[in-house]
Amino acid sequence: MSSEHAQARQSAQAQQLVEEVGRLRKQLIASQRNSALGELASTTAHEFNNILMTIMNYARMGLRNPDPQSREKAFSRILAATERATAITGSILGVSRNKGDHYEPASLRELVQAAMVLLEKEMQKYRIHVETEFDEAPDVPVNGGQIQQVLMNLMINARQAMPNGGRLLVKIKHDPQAERVDLVVRDFGTGIPAEKLPMIFDAGYSTKSGPDETGRGGAGLGLAACRAIIEGHQGKVRVESTPGKGTAFTIRLPIRRTGPMAPPVNAVAPPVNVSTATAVTSPDTAIA
Repeated sequence: MSSEHAQARQSAQAQQLVEEVGRLRKQLIASQRNSALGELASTTAHEFNNILMTIMNYARMGLRNPDPQSREKAFSRILAATERATAITGSILGVSRNKGDHYEPASLRELVQAAMVLLEKEMQKYRIHVETEFDEAPDVPVNGGQIQQVLMNLMINARQAMPNGGRLLVKIKHDPQAERVDLVVRDFGTGIPAEKLPMIFDAGYSTKSGPDETGRGGAGLGLAACRAIIEGHQGKVRVESTPGKGTAFTIRLPIRRTGPMAPPVNAVAPPVNVSTATAVTSPDTAIA
């Protein structure tokens, strides 16, 4: 009987640990998401101010110049500015939606493009040239706002890894045999030392000394939150890096689910399965 009581006590303790991990995971995701939304608010406020100034200046030009050619130019520029404002607003709404229990088929191409709209000016400011390679791929069942959160985090990390500017490559690859779609974010920056790779997904660990001049990074929350989100999608994250050559993060998402829905990241979840996040020190050819 004492053995049964011991097993019951151990089982109860294990359940408490599972619930505690789920609670901490929920806090981690919420903290990183709120930080990302705060950064977005600051960035987009500046961008919207620029758009409004463009509209104002070309409206004045149209009023001052009655000739049809000048007015047509003014109206065209005003239209372009409002279309960009609409695109930014749509992207912000996509990121802000975070329904943890809601997954629906979505195009990764469209999610990438929406994230790029929000980061376009930042990438230009830091002389980052963004390249894309998109395979034809089926929609995947995702929470669109959470995947955009992951994308933006990885793209900002890539930008920070190239302080003097450089190339950022975003790829979508379809693997029909494995029934998955891979999303790759690849920079050509400083890379990550081999001894640090196994720890980069740990909450609270950061390879950065602190926030950069934009106030981003350094808290050690981003990659841990990314892993939790991808695990909630029954996916995997893989990182390959060579110091001095760059880093590639690969997110692997299933096209269809073969088992029950994974617990949403903002609900009680089981402990992290370390096999879902792989860190690899790679030769140059692995991340070419």
